[in-house]
Amino acid sequence: MMAGHARVTLECPEHLRWVQDATCVWVVDARSGAAHCLSGTDAAVWGWMTMAYPYDRLVELTGLLLNLPPAEAEQHLAALLQAWIAAGLLEIRAGAL
Repeated sequence: MMAGHARVTLECPEHLRWVQDATCVWVVDARSGAAHCLSGTDAAVWGWMTMAYPYDRLVELTGLLLNLPPAEAEQHLAALLQAWIAAGLLEIRAGAL
């Protein structure tokens, strides 16, 4: 992920579990039981991230999916990732900054 000009590595916390069903990707906190249903673009991005696609590829695919130019696609993706960090679905890997 690009944060300013620095690259950071994001990872899913160990206490989260996820599964894809017919309607969405469920991300569940095994400690608290809190669940998040990711659908549409969110589910697509989550899937691409599980395949370890590089950030530039995530931007490209987000742009194609949403019919956005690269700069807008990057803004959209960055906002999504920040929201997931805030919700506890992703965290910055220790020592990655």
